Amino acid sequence: MNGITLLIIVVFVGYFYNNRYPQTTKYKVYFGIGCLVFLTFLYFMNYQQPFVYKMAKNVRDIQSQPLHASVPDFQNTINSHNVKYQLANRQGLRCTNCKNPIMLEDINSYKMSYILPIEQGGSNDPTNLKLICPTCYRFKN
Repeated sequence: MNGITLLIIVVFVGYFYNNRYPQTTKYKVYFGIGCLVFLTFLYFMNYQQPFVYKMAKNVRDIQSQPLHASVPDFQNTINSHNVKYQLANRQGLRCTNCKNPIMLEDINSYKMSYILPIEQGGSNDPTNLKLICPTCYRFKN
């Protein structure tokens, strides 16, 4: 119930602040929507915890599975000889650093990098390669 107490304090402070410094209707609506979202979150966390945890688990599971698992007719036989397509398929069509989806039509802009750099003892082997997006490559160098 600490959350409801906090909400009541915020509402009273907002009310007194509004009397001293009047706000437009737009800001009052935003404040009301914020209070409603807070109360909804508070309700779900206090009375619907199994539901919230199940939803969070489902989101985590979906984020960790490869993208082509959700598309049953995915076929990558056209360019299966290309190393970048093989790496993208091995990584589940996601960038290894930021986990953003790899778009097959833009695969030529993606960069190959070593998982373990050769300077640090990595091998010059295809199993030591990863495919990263241009943004991650730019921040890497």
